[in-house]
Amino acid sequence: MYYINRYLEGEIYKLMESTQQAHRANRSTQFFYGFGSIAVGIKNNLLGTFLLIYYNQVLGLDAWTVSTAFFFALIIDAISDPIIGIWSDRTNSKYGRRHPFLYFSIIPFSLAYYFLIAGPAPGEMDEGNLFWRLVFLLMILRISMTLFEVPRGALAPELSKDYDQRNTLASLGMMFGWFGGAGIDFIARYYWLDSFVDFDGYQILAFWGGIGIFIGTAVTTIGTHRNIAELHKPPARSIDFRSFTKELMQTLSNKSWLVLFASGCFYSLLVGLESGVGTYYNEYLWQWNPKTIAAWSLITPICVIALVGFAPKIAFGRNKKRITVGIFLTTIVVGPMPIAFRLMDIYYGTNIIPANGSDGLWYLLAIHGASMASLGALGFVFIGSMVMDITEQVENKTGRREEGLLGTVSSFVHKLVGAGGVLVSGIILTFAGFDNPDLAGELYGGEVINRFAVIHLIIGMTLPFISTLLVLMYDIDRGKHNTHISDLGYVEEK
Repeated sequence: MYYINRYLEGEIYKLMESTQQAHRANRSTQFFYGFGSIAVGIKNNLLGTFLLIYYNQVLGLDAWTVSTAFFFALIIDAISDPIIGIWSDRTNSKYGRRHPFLYFSIIPFSLAYYFLIAGPAPGEMDEGNLFWRLVFLLMILRISMTLFEVPRGALAPELSKDYDQRNTLASLGMMFGWFGGAGIDFIARYYWLDSFVDFDGYQILAFWGGIGIFIGTAVTTIGTHRNIAELHKPPARSIDFRSFTKELMQTLSNKSWLVLFASGCFYSLLVGLESGVGTYYNEYLWQWNPKTIAAWSLITPICVIALVGFAPKIAFGRNKKRITVGIFLTTIVVGPMPIAFRLMDIYYGTNIIPANGSDGLWYLLAIHGASMASLGALGFVFIGSMVMDITEQVENKTGRREEGLLGTVSSFVHKLVGAGGVLVSGIILTFAGFDNPDLAGELYGGEVINRFAVIHLIIGMTLPFISTLLVLMYDIDRGKHNTHISDLGYVEEK
């Protein structure tokens, strides 16, 4: 019966496709929408890869203190994301619902990035002032990137109602994001940083990263400006507290939204954790310097972009949920392998993986890192696409298009990669003993990094397992989506 139903579903889909087509975005619109992710990628690279080790090992703040600053900023995100989402949903101006926010975000987003790492040299500022400076700048960065990411993310389901093209939009966003993040990562490691604790190198990163964010935000904002006239224009609505709260609870009580939001958060914590601790593993467990592994910053994005580029073809005619579950399960099995095998070598005297400094280890870690990054990116593509499909389900029930509010899934999830990953990383680092000066001699290949790896493995396997269980409860498939857009009149005859 299952296979009969799958066959009938496919035949019905083919019949619909032959006579009707949902509204789709043209190629230039897709390009300009995706280009904005360059700014997101540059920001994610800083927050997820460099900022923790910079403030901890370069400026001298203990990991717990840095994590606390990220926690404060995360609270700001939790509050600002839905507020900006609802505000943009209700905005009715000559520049549309989303673009006033996009234009306003460009300058503060760029400057906040710059000043986060361009500033006092080690020892020039006491720990208390340095902490509050970090908190303030993180909050400015968070608010400004919310003004960009939430309204921009809301554009995607407005630009295209097509079930499969939404995979394309999500893929383009991920590809440009990796291009921006991995591009600046490679340049920083190969040209600017002599080590992961090189203060002067980070100052160069601050300048060019800020420039990259400015270009990314400006191009996508100006490039999609011409689409304003064809976007949804909502009726005028008040924003009083009572109606705000009622509509918020009504919209966010959607089962699919809740499970995707929770799943995305757990998965983002995993991705952010892997990114945040990667520099520590490279420095203290594998004992690589930045230039030695700089090529990873090229290999990984090439693999990610290639796989993500095929995401629309991989998913075409298939169920997004099933693909996502398969990705998560693979992550659980494959992700921990190198570190787990290294710990077995250390504690049981085995020789499962090559020794530090060997070419074999370099290739092994490069292949593993590229594979896991590709799977992680692919998972985010389908989660993002699945979130878009919730828009019409909610509109069918409430009569309101609330892409901004619903899009806080993607926005908050991507931010959690940096903030939540650093938060969890900082906690683990503290418990492992990285902030204990008496154990400094044990950092390189010693008990501190080994203890850290054990804790990391337990958490790193638990997070994707929880994500998988949650995704299984998502209830929108192709058939339901086509019904929603047909009922709402978002299809046109070919």
